[in-house]
Amino acid sequence: MKLCNIGVSLVAAGALSLASGAALANTYNLDIDHCTNGCFAGTLPFGTVTVTQDGTSLDYTVQLNDSYTFQNNGQGFDQFAFGFTDTPGAITILTSGFTNGPSPTKQDGFGQFQEGISATTAGLQTLQFTVANESLANLAFSTNPPGNDSVLFAADILSPNGNTGNVGGSTLVAGVPEPSTWAMMLLGFAGLGFAFRQSRRKVSFA
Repeated sequence: MKLCNIGVSLVAAGALSLASGAALANTYNLDIDHCTNGCFAGTLPFGTVTVTQDGTSLDYTVQLNDSYTFQNNGQGFDQFAFGFTDTPGAITILTSGFTNGPSPTKQDGFGQFQEGISATTAGLQTLQFTVANESLANLAFSTNPPGNDSVLFAADILSPNGNTGNVGGSTLVAGVPEPSTWAMMLLGFAGLGFAFRQSRRKVSFA
């Protein structure tokens, strides 16, 4: 009986530790339009930014929706801008067609950002990169927006209606554990249920 109770306690502690250590993958909408003449072409959001805490690093996936694409560099803006409340580690771009842009960077309508990434190829819809030694808690808003919006992220895009310019956003869509973490949590809770059933059986036969 005591051994079973110890097992129940260990499984419960393991399940709780998995839950408390769950990695977050926060997704934000790009849904604020500061394009010249407007980039909105009938569908919002323009895209999403998913930021995943991966140990001591952050993994970014920027996905533009529908027919929106990143504007090729040369219009005076980085194609993606973001920042932190501290100094980040190395930025590693995983998608071909992009390069580290000048930092800090100003984005029309949204003010100044700490970091920027430029596109060297036209027609791209997805950008992936990692930032070392950073956390979700340190994401920072743009500063000193010139009479417009302060946001976490901005992208310079080409819209289906032919207009180009900056869109941004900070609206949190979701914060959920990674699939692998869900699997471990479910396994832990299944073990917890099994241990409780074993405990009840021993009590019924006593």
